[in-house]
Amino acid sequence: MPDDTRSPEPSNAPEGGASAADSVGGALHEEGKASAPGEQSSPAMDTHVTDDGARIVGVVAQTRADVGDAPQERIAEVLRQRFSDAGLELGDDRIRALAAEVAGG
Repeated sequence: MPDDTRSPEPSNAPEGGASAADSVGGALHEEGKASAPGEQSSPAMDTHVTDDGARIVGVVAQTRADVGDAPQERIAEVLRQRFSDAGLELGDDRIRALAAEVAGG
């Protein structure tokens, strides 16, 4: 009885090449693939515009969850880095106030 769960046997493909039976899994290639009508074949764009206020609230909430029990200066460092990564420019006074808010619970 053949064992259908085994990997395919290697082929005698020319040197430097392999047949489809020589590999299992791997990357998908879009070449020659036609999309069906209504099929999503690329990443969907973000449909919700997020304003800076919502982004600030999100960064503060995530920072509270990640380092909320750290000293206030450490929280401020994390906030500075995360705001910078998000492309948000906040003044040092605002960051210190948000750090105090996070530290205070």
